[in-house]
Amino acid sequence: MHRLAMRLREADRTRGAAAVEFAIVLTLLLMIVFGIIDFGRALNAQETLTQAAREGARLVALNQSNVVSRTQSAATGLSPVSVNVVQSCPAGATQATDAIVTVTYQYRFVTPLVALIGAATGPITLTGRGRMPCAG
Repeated sequence: MHRLAMRLREADRTRGAAAVEFAIVLTLLLMIVFGIIDFGRALNAQETLTQAAREGARLVALNQSNVVSRTQSAATGLSPVSVNVVQSCPAGATQATDAIVTVTYQYRFVTPLVALIGAATGPITLTGRGRMPCAG
């Protein structure tokens, strides 16, 4: 009976150690998975900004009105977005002249560990740049 009691105690210790190891490994694994998801969201935001900047440059090249508001609405899901028309098309411009628009957004990470690092450094600034030849 004495040996059985010792084996049961040893099994309890092993189970407890396994539970602690599992908790540590699971925490690290979840941080890695959610960090990957967070960086994927940042990449998606960057692609959205680039597409919005291209749309803004197209609008400027065609001498359309409401360039800033239409470019901001093209940045779907991102708010607030800053739009800057770097170079517009003057009247009678040739195709050698380009319309240039930049769009910026302050991105904040939401994964706890990445957000802690981001809290120390602040949000990252994502920038999209669009260039389109003037319609002439």
